[in-house]
Amino acid sequence: MSAADLRRPKRDRARRGPARQRRRILVAVLVFALIDLGALLLVAPSANAITCPAGQWAADYYEGTSLTGTPAGSRCDSEIYFTWTDQGPGIGGLGTENFSVRWTQTVTFPAEGTYTFTGVADDGIRVILDGTTVINGWVDQGPTAYTAEPHITAGQHQVVVEYYQHGAGSVVAFDWSGGPPSTASCEPGQWSAAYYAGRTLSGTPTLQCETAVNHDWGAGAPGVGTLGADNFSVRWIRTDTFEAGPVTFTATADDGIRVWLDSTLVIDEWRDQGTPTFTGTVSAVTAGEHTIKVEYYEAGGGAVARVSYAGAPPPAPVCQATQWSASYFAGIALAGNAVAQRCEDAVDHDWGEGTPGLPGVGADNFSARWTRTDTFQAGQVTFNATSDDGIRVYLDNTLVIDEWRDQGPEPYSKTVDVTAGTHTIKVEYYEKGGGALVRAGYTTTVETGVSTCTSIEWSAAYFNNRTLAGAPVAERCEAPLSYDFGETGPGVGGIGGYNFSARWLRTDRFRGGTTTISATADDGVRVWLDNTKVIDEWRAQGPTTFTATVPVTEGVHTVRVEYYQGDGGGLVRASYTGGGAPGPLPVPPPGGCTSNCQGSWTVLPYEAPVRSIHATVLRTGNVLLVAGSGNNQQNFENGVLTSKVWNPNTGAFADVPTADDLFCVGHTQLSDGRILLAGGTKAYPTPTENYHGLDVTYIFDPIAGTYEIVGDMPGGGHWYPSLVNLGNGDVFATGGLNETGSGNVSVEMWDDSAQRWKQLNEVQQTYSYWGLYPNMILMSDGRLFYAGTHTFGNALPGTSGSEIYDLDAGTITEVAGLRDIDFRDQGGTVLLPPAQAQKVMTLGGGNSYSPLDPTAKTDIIDLSTPDPSWTAGPDLAAGKMYVSPVILPDGKVFETGGARHNYNEYAVHEASMYDPATNTFTPMPADPLNRMYHSSAFLLPDGRVAAIGNNPSDGSFDLGISVYSPWYMNRARPTVSDAPAQFDYGGSYNLTVSGGIGRATLIRPSSVTHSSDPNQRSVDLPITGTGTSISVEMPTNPNLVPPGYYMLFVQDSSGVPSVARWVHVG
Repeated sequence: MSAADLRRPKRDRARRGPARQRRRILVAVLVFALIDLGALLLVAPSANAITCPAGQWAADYYEGTSLTGTPAGSRCDSEIYFTWTDQGPGIGGLGTENFSVRWTQTVTFPAEGTYTFTGVADDGIRVILDGTTVINGWVDQGPTAYTAEPHITAGQHQVVVEYYQHGAGSVVAFDWSGGPPSTASCEPGQWSAAYYAGRTLSGTPTLQCETAVNHDWGAGAPGVGTLGADNFSVRWIRTDTFEAGPVTFTATADDGIRVWLDSTLVIDEWRDQGTPTFTGTVSAVTAGEHTIKVEYYEAGGGAVARVSYAGAPPPAPVCQATQWSASYFAGIALAGNAVAQRCEDAVDHDWGEGTPGLPGVGADNFSARWTRTDTFQAGQVTFNATSDDGIRVYLDNTLVIDEWRDQGPEPYSKTVDVTAGTHTIKVEYYEKGGGALVRAGYTTTVETGVSTCTSIEWSAAYFNNRTLAGAPVAERCEAPLSYDFGETGPGVGGIGGYNFSARWLRTDRFRGGTTTISATADDGVRVWLDNTKVIDEWRAQGPTTFTATVPVTEGVHTVRVEYYQGDGGGLVRASYTGGGAPGPLPVPPPGGCTSNCQGSWTVLPYEAPVRSIHATVLRTGNVLLVAGSGNNQQNFENGVLTSKVWNPNTGAFADVPTADDLFCVGHTQLSDGRILLAGGTKAYPTPTENYHGLDVTYIFDPIAGTYEIVGDMPGGGHWYPSLVNLGNGDVFATGGLNETGSGNVSVEMWDDSAQRWKQLNEVQQTYSYWGLYPNMILMSDGRLFYAGTHTFGNALPGTSGSEIYDLDAGTITEVAGLRDIDFRDQGGTVLLPPAQAQKVMTLGGGNSYSPLDPTAKTDIIDLSTPDPSWTAGPDLAAGKMYVSPVILPDGKVFETGGARHNYNEYAVHEASMYDPATNTFTPMPADPLNRMYHSSAFLLPDGRVAAIGNNPSDGSFDLGISVYSPWYMNRARPTVSDAPAQFDYGGSYNLTVSGGIGRATLIRPSSVTHSSDPNQRSVDLPITGTGTSISVEMPTNPNLVPPGYYMLFVQDSSGVPSVARWVHVG
């Protein structure tokens, strides 16, 4: 590089700034949940320190010309080559003048010698090598070039370049060259190539590694360094291991060429010439490693250099049972002795223009034969082959694929019947010219896989070979199909990190239209939808993603994924869209109330002995009421922390010792019926601090009536988090304030099978802030829907509007149409019954920081559609926040509670019944007690609705309990006298009933706080049979009915529901 080059702006190079991960703005704005919902703190996450990859410069940019103070910005620069005449550096707000930069890099110099450092600057520049200044041009100046020639030892050295800009133009560039000539450091089997200007193999060469001496440059240049098309020379050197015996060399050149074996000159044709071919043989080569050297020069005209050699054939290798025995031949006819033999794990080669890397085998004009045996069950075997050029495949001695001709890469497939037993597979191939590629493999008849997997799981079979051959060594159910095995392997069936394969099957219900299937693999992957192959990338490769969009009919389909791992890191992921469809809607519920439908309220004669901020209905029929400190700072400071278990039938309250402040905790039922509680209050606010969140996790046992601490949340504290049950039993958690009072943006995942929180690096992270108690609902396809309702935090990024979150992909999609997005604070959200309809309603909501009244609007969205959006629903009778929607066993939704603002004089005494079938509200009697902040309502097993809590801004707390009895409480109730205790997905179950039953429903028990009950859902079960003996059918999709305990209700032909019977699902 000349000084003139350094002065010339490189306009064809895109200037690249530091890579950034797109993240949402993380806004840590929280409200005090005390008397005054006043001013908030803004806390932003701190930036990471600059760390640059090897080969890049760590650059610190400063205001002023003295490199002092705190850098205005830091980034990684791939080179020092800048012309900032018309603009500044584009970092830290720096302008076009009066700034300075320091670049630092640790450079590995390959060999000891004298190197040339070249720098150009306008204005000052300094270059410092290991603390010693070697270039010092620290003056105001126009573009000026400096050079230095330090003597440098081999190894790592620190190079620092300092620059300042004072005025007018901005130019800075730096590079180095030189060092002693040497051979390139190449992989075994490669040639070290040294290219020289001139025909005498002298001067400083350009070094590179090459797979073969096989060049026909014609009238063009080699494309190495600055060499032209004529007057250059090359020296190639490599080592190879030979068997004892003769070695024959073949060389073709235009112009001169010489070939040595060790110190023996085998071919000497050092002259200008056309393109003749020469051979030479060394008759008595000893066994072992030898050095081959080729020298060549090009004078003018065409340029050709080709060299190959063949030694005595090695003994045939002994291969493992799962490997191929490979024999390579000179020429395309598979004739004579093999020039090379080896064992290979797969017939899977894309050599391109290169060679197979074997002695005596060039890039063109060779052939190969692979053989192996395998044991098959009686059935069918499908052979797949791709070749450039000819290929033949045999099963035993029967020719299955016969494509023995010159051709570009072409795939072939043939399915044949096979008897049970051991068979021989043979593949033959030749390469004539151009690119070289051969792949061949086979698969047996697809087995059905593990029969116990659900529709959200993959049935996985693992094989201790790369061809899915024989019986699997391990089978299991898995979800999701997303693995980065690295070099350790899947950890099943004794399989290591290399040379294995796997097949995954999943049967799922699709909505009609199209599905986009995505697969990422390192190495081979192929995907079928039913019997149609939609992705076929069965080859060795680095991590690569493939997609296919194909039509799919409505209904049940099977997705099959096959994968093999060769060498290096192993990775496979697969997913698809349009699955998880809820299926046909059950028939509408029978009957319904026609008269005396209002129901009535009763205020219980006793009060709760606890500030009931959190309520969870237990599988015993009792209710866990949690206060912690109960939004009372004095209780917090005095360690007065409270939880109670309420028996609604007897009115008794049992104490639950509580060690940590579970005020504003997240909670939900686990798959075994215990209650998971995560987060809480670490500290109350101060004039300069927000609330701080706890990171503790407890599990409450409904039978023992006690808490057990089970570890901390890896993502830190959570104050006001939401916990959402997933179809596989895991629990998703997000939102709230962390342990410093900032918005927590971690995605947390409770692993139900391992009974622990996954570490953050085990979970896709989005770094999105969804606010406090975000209402998120599990969709039938496994994604999460954020409905836009929450607690506090209006107008903060991530809390206004609604979104769909794909857990597996880590992607977030905006959803349009929600009205009054900044008035959804403590509005209600409910997955309307039945869950199979996949319709969600939001009800009301306000803005804790606005004097404006709340909204009366409701909006409804159909999540079963490919691109869902909100539509307007019927208005509530009054605008209000603190809304509590409760699903009833007759298929209706009862909404109650609320206020315009959190003062008793603004309480809204309104309740109504929503009918999803008619999309209408019917007025109902209102709760006689105020139900505002920290109030909740929930369904009891007998069909009544309990309402608790009220914490207005004067700091008081109403401990009264009111109970609503719907119309059916005054009717003769049907009964379920016998039912199984366990319901599994896809199963059919017999019930003994009182007769005349037209509907059966599973309702998940409430776990509610702050108008948020994201796991509330009602699932209709199709019924067969009549009279006192009926059967109900469970959905196959666990996303519709996440595992856990449910209340089973039956409904008679008049629409009257029974009392609940508890059953376990999953």
